[in-house]
Amino acid sequence: MLSFWEKDIFLKKYDIIIIGAGFSGLWLAYFLKKAKPNLEICILDSGILPTGASTKNAGFSCFGSPTELLENIKTMGNDAAMFWAEERFKGIGIIHQHFGSEIDYEPCGGTELFDDQAIFKETKDQISILNHHLKEITGKTEHFYENDEVISSCGFQGFSNAISNTAEGSIHSGKLINALQETLYAMKVRIFFGVAVKNYEVVNDSVRVFAENGLEFKARHLSIATNAFTKKLLPEVDLYPGRGQVFITEPIDGLNWKGTFHFDKGYYYFRNYQNRVLFGGGRNLNFEIENTNEFGLTDLVQNMLEKLLYENIIPKYKSIKIDQRWSGIMAFDQTKTPISKCLNPQISLSVRMNGMGVALAPTLAEKLAKEIQIHI
Repeated sequence: MLSFWEKDIFLKKYDIIIIGAGFSGLWLAYFLKKAKPNLEICILDSGILPTGASTKNAGFSCFGSPTELLENIKTMGNDAAMFWAEERFKGIGIIHQHFGSEIDYEPCGGTELFDDQAIFKETKDQISILNHHLKEITGKTEHFYENDEVISSCGFQGFSNAISNTAEGSIHSGKLINALQETLYAMKVRIFFGVAVKNYEVVNDSVRVFAENGLEFKARHLSIATNAFTKKLLPEVDLYPGRGQVFITEPIDGLNWKGTFHFDKGYYYFRNYQNRVLFGGGRNLNFEIENTNEFGLTDLVQNMLEKLLYENIIPKYKSIKIDQRWSGIMAFDQTKTPISKCLNPQISLSVRMNGMGVALAPTLAEKLAKEIQIHI
């Protein structure tokens, strides 16, 4: 039972309610407040900490590997693929500009590793075309370049070729969430955790938001930033969840390589964080099982990750143990395009990041904030 005081201060009518305290929701509140500091904004999240993928990923500020970009071109065409590549590039820049010193940001570049000569040759033959298009985005004449020597210098095994890029970076995802939260608290944005929204209704020019335990919030505008869990509120949105399983090793003395690495069209990814190997992926081993919004680990994926870790990534350190394991839930669709727009003057959404939410969230949020301002 709520008191008069609680209702008067915490459940008053807000200008904007955002559902989801991950990167999309936090960046949206940030840009809205920067544009209009007097806006009354609150963020609701069902978890004690942000759930989904924002704090459960591998800490890549994903630009995209060459095979990923080429796959995007096949799916959506060159112009659309380059548009979204530019959005990711801008997003990485925004992260660096606003919070780079606080989040262990490293512009370390990224490398795609190949164990199949045919796929490497097919990719290599198209690198010059990719670089031609990417020059206008990154300013680099050779954004992607052959870098086979990284395989031996890092001590990797089982890979024959490598293609690197200069745009990708790494971050501490938890520190970025924390930096955004602390900034929003200073901007007087309220963030309520443990509030599971059940539904909402539009009444004239406002929105009523109903949560568990009888809580009800009101706002002039509601923005849904729940990514893989969006169908609970908007069943008609075209997306499906994808679970990403990740682990991190204990510290390894003598681990001498840095950077972010991908292989198998981005389905596997790893990096060095504080002399630990952070390794994730394997969703492609069984899409039927991994296209779920349930957190969890499977023997199939974990065993494969361990096999690849000890045989291909750290073959000299087979006694090293896994320190922690976890999973996160991403959102995908067949077109590989996010949705970030106002559905009407009272409702907007920013979801379906297709595994690129770290880099895409800032640019999409900045644009959506401008669109929302038209209606409020």
